[in-house]
Amino acid sequence: MGGEGGTCDGACAVAVWVLQELVLVANVGDAKCVLARLPDKPPAGSAAPAKPKALVLTKEHTALLERQRIEKAGGTVVDGRLAGRIQIARSFGDAAFKKLGCSSSPDVTAFPLTGRDCFLLLGCDGFWGVFGAQEAVDTAQALLAEGQAPKAVTNRLLNIAIREKRCKDNCSVLLVRFGA
Repeated sequence: MGGEGGTCDGACAVAVWVLQELVLVANVGDAKCVLARLPDKPPAGSAAPAKPKALVLTKEHTALLERQRIEKAGGTVVDGRLAGRIQIARSFGDAAFKKLGCSSSPDVTAFPLTGRDCFLLLGCDGFWGVFGAQEAVDTAQALLAEGQAPKAVTNRLLNIAIREKRCKDNCSVLLVRFGA
């Protein structure tokens, strides 16, 4: 990054590694990963199949949430932004903000994959800015239940986010399906 004609901007990321029965999720910034997991027991007295619940697996790294770490590193949080400029407190790049407390260290979550785990949704802040975690899981699950392929599901989610919900930010989503 940087140099002639280059940029010094930063980027956020979320990554997943599936190692046999172990799932690792890492994130930097405001990209998010949500797990769709079926409940332990089906709802009592219900003939309908159980719906997966949304479990957010990542931590959001905003300047407000990480104020203490930023101030300990010598930076400031002004109007909810690191040095009054950027909202996120962790990113790749953003070199000018590293000495002010911006970090590129990810949070990592690990969990054992179970038969109740249906899929993961990984998305950037634009996608999660217009979709709630449970709403995204419900929409994806309904499309998968109709027989839609994962690529068709993500295309539909993006269409809803951009055209119907009028997302004006960057917008990306990835579906990782387990089992079937």
